[in-house]
Amino acid sequence: MNLLKQFPDNMQQFLIESYGNPVYVNKLSGIKADGGCYRIAFSSFSVIVKQMVKPQEYLFYVKCRQFLQKFCKNIPVLYWSCNDENSYWIVIEDIPYALPRERWQADEQVLEALFHFHSEAWEKRLPIENFYIPKWDNELTEAVLELFPDKMRNQVQSLLFEVQEESQQLFIPYCWINADTNPTNWGIRKDGSVVLFDWERISCSSPAIDLSITMPGLGTMDDSLELLIAKKYLKMWAKASLDFPFSEQKLLRQIKLAKLWSVVEFLNNNWATLDYSTHQKLLTELTDKLYEAY
Repeated sequence: MNLLKQFPDNMQQFLIESYGNPVYVNKLSGIKADGGCYRIAFSSFSVIVKQMVKPQEYLFYVKCRQFLQKFCKNIPVLYWSCNDENSYWIVIEDIPYALPRERWQADEQVLEALFHFHSEAWEKRLPIENFYIPKWDNELTEAVLELFPDKMRNQVQSLLFEVQEESQQLFIPYCWINADTNPTNWGIRKDGSVVLFDWERISCSSPAIDLSITMPGLGTMDDSLELLIAKKYLKMWAKASLDFPFSEQKLLRQIKLAKLWSVVEFLNNNWATLDYSTHQKLLTELTDKLYEAY
């Protein structure tokens, strides 16, 4: 039985010649991007295979990672890649462990990895086209306002537009960002190093976007986690004797704004698939954070 028959012939040849015959092929769930993601296990090794309809993640591995020296260790190793008329394929390192929940808040290794990523890509243009561009425009604000009950909508409308206007500073292309750095997109190798996977949203914007998305939920009401992240991150820039254009207060403010933007975008993209209680909980928490922000 050919367990690899669903994959391109040249990929099958590479896998068999490199690792032998596979033991099993599992399709992984929870992958949002079009295409598919698979874990292929061999007798003493396993790899991840990703199929994509859009090329952004494929192009990140093929064209972008070569410009990242220190951060390269925090990216899955690329073993093989190809593209045909309809799909883009990559074979990458299988990261064995998830980032444990007790490390979901201002983890030193996670922030150090992002520091290396942002500093190495500072003021560099992405060598790819048609990449994801984060934005917050009137259309997004109005779409999310429609998700609120009438009474709540009247309460938050002016606040939401005010945050939208202030958040435009987030989209200045300071450096490359991953834009999907949530804790579930980090893994740990057997040697303890952290790895960031899922690069469909590679982009250029403020580093605060990546920093904010590392926080689970909507962050903290007293800004304690946001401030801790800002302090640790800025300390890394200072220790490396590199100039960083944000003060602690400016970075803290951008982290808070970026978290609000990420929640607004998430609601707009996912409201139809959220259960009622989760939907209402997010709207309530977003309202509280908007009032806290001003």
